[in-house]
Amino acid sequence: MDFREVIKEDYDFMADHSISRGKVMPAKIDYINTLEHEGNILCLGGFRIINKSTAWCWIDISDSAGGHTVSMYRVIRDWIDQFCEDHKLVRIQAYVECDFTEAIRLVQHLGFEKESIMKNFVENKDAFMYRKII
Repeated sequence: MDFREVIKEDYDFMADHSISRGKVMPAKIDYINTLEHEGNILCLGGFRIINKSTAWCWIDISDSAGGHTVSMYRVIRDWIDQFCEDHKLVRIQAYVECDFTEAIRLVQHLGFEKESIMKNFVENKDAFMYRKII
């Protein structure tokens, strides 16, 4: 599995292959990468720097990820940790809709802990704020 810089074709692919509910890429991201394996896009992910010690992150998994879940989680976890070390971050955060069990499982596997509930955060739906302290 390899990370590389995202290209336009990656967005086009994810428009039809995302398992995320919204299928909407964030409008402004400071860093974004594609994780692929043998030419198949497994996910896109990115970071938005909030301040000197904190960033928001997101991950959008494709339907091609299938049998690569465990190794993909390991690679993503290492990628997040390396990004935090490189940018001297001490906190990384992500939000997940409260009823999106697959995404909740993902962020928990990546070492995030639930911090709070944000009311009416995603189209009048509640979301959990998760954080990982480095």
